[in-house]
Amino acid sequence: MITEFVKVAAVADLPANGMIAVQIEKEEIMIARVGDEYFALDGWCSHAAGLLEEGYLHAEEFEVECPVHEGFFNLRTGEAVVPPPEDPVKVYGVRIEGDDILIGPKD
Repeated sequence: MITEFVKVAAVADLPANGMIAVQIEKEEIMIARVGDEYFALDGWCSHAAGLLEEGYLHAEEFEVECPVHEGFFNLRTGEAVVPPPEDPVKVYGVRIEGDDILIGPKD
């Protein structure tokens, strides 16, 4: 369980409308950037063993599509918005400090 903010990447590592995967402790986390907004979600689809970072980012809808069964998750809330997933994925807090991306607990 992530209890404090930790540096996971540099802003330069994540292009606009891109995604990367990072690991904090034993948790896989997907970070997405839409324009100048950053989002962090559990890296695994709640429906099947799909890594969200390997899916497709729908930037205009602020959603990520799982590569396994094409379910969609909202980047802001983690809510499953297109089936087959029904359960949300965990959302983490994101801070940008200088050139660093930090991930921590959601407020």
